[in-house]
Amino acid sequence: MEKRPSLKSVVIIISLAIVAIIVLAFVALAIASKKPVAAFYGISEANQKNIVSVLQTTYTRRNKKSLPYEIITLNSEVSLKKALKESKKPDLLFIYGGMNADYATLQVAKKHGGFAKDILQGMTTSVRMAAPVSGGKITAVPLLIDHYEIDVNRAKFDSASISEINLLSDLEEFARLTQASTMAPMVFAAGDDVMLINAFAALTEAVSGRGAVDSVAEKVRLSIASGKSSQTAFYNILLDVTANGGEWYESTQLFKKWIQMNLLPRNIFQMKLKDVRAFMESDLTAVSMLTLSEHRATPRNTVSKYSSSFIPGTTTDGNRNFTAPIIYAIPLKKGKIPAASVALLANSLQTSLSNATGLAPVQANCGVPDIQSDDVRYWVAASGVPMVPFSEAAFTNKPNRTSFAEALRSILR
Repeated sequence: MEKRPSLKSVVIIISLAIVAIIVLAFVALAIASKKPVAAFYGISEANQKNIVSVLQTTYTRRNKKSLPYEIITLNSEVSLKKALKESKKPDLLFIYGGMNADYATLQVAKKHGGFAKDILQGMTTSVRMAAPVSGGKITAVPLLIDHYEIDVNRAKFDSASISEINLLSDLEEFARLTQASTMAPMVFAAGDDVMLINAFAALTEAVSGRGAVDSVAEKVRLSIASGKSSQTAFYNILLDVTANGGEWYESTQLFKKWIQMNLLPRNIFQMKLKDVRAFMESDLTAVSMLTLSEHRATPRNTVSKYSSSFIPGTTTDGNRNFTAPIIYAIPLKKGKIPAASVALLANSLQTSLSNATGLAPVQANCGVPDIQSDDVRYWVAASGVPMVPFSEAAFTNKPNRTSFAEALRSILR
């Protein structure tokens, strides 16, 4: 005779079933209400804040009482790989292109993630070519373009007997003609490691072409990979590439010439961004090198006296690759909400992104806040694939950048 379960057993089973249903309901509710995490790596506080202001409009939470994304800032002094290990794993990453971004796109490719190629629709050709692809999918979506530019004091330009600046020789002549009316005809924040590295690499591209920059970046990467990342190791590389016949010889000679001619100040390697802005505000310089982001952060009453342009080359053949850092969105986790947000940011919200940040959009025909961002979009569209800044193309962490910058200062003095 089959034994029936006791009433007590039935009650226990039903109770456990009810508890399980309640737990599952709470888990489902927690999953449904969990905020996606958006992380920023190596992007300035101002640009991060402005990007977030647009990102948070890309969808609305059900309760409409809280912002849709949780925002975290990763430690950019260490490699992205290490920063991600030390932090909550984000769903979406905003980062400049370079070696750290390459690491992130590799993770996306391993999971067969990414976007269909139509997410690049409407972008300029040079920007589309800069978007990484794996397995037919876009693993990092370009959103905004920064730029390494020169800002020319219009009052000094009007008073100099020179009609236009098309070549580096024109720039040098303009600086020479303004020596009597300036404390330093040309300035930039060479006391800042990243600015020094990237500005000099941009000058090298203008003088010797992209190949000269890429070749040295590869030598630096190989040195680091072999365990040689000291200041001495980098100095030895630079000693070789700046020697007669080396990839960086011409730009090194030009830079030293400008110091000897007092076109660049003798204390250029101590100058910080605040010093450059002080020179600009007091009309003590004729030419300043800034990034577009730094241009945006400079007080309007100061920067309005300057006209921005790209760094001129030695010829006007148009075969250029400007140093124009691209901010990418990289989906580190699969999810409908982050994917939808990126699609909006890359297309219909491009005008909003450009207006919020002041950076150049990647879309060819969207609105822009002013001529500076429109010019950068045009320059990049009319040139080759934008160059990744040397600081991002050759290094993944701050200590290595610092060691290289110190070695470069020793060479250029």
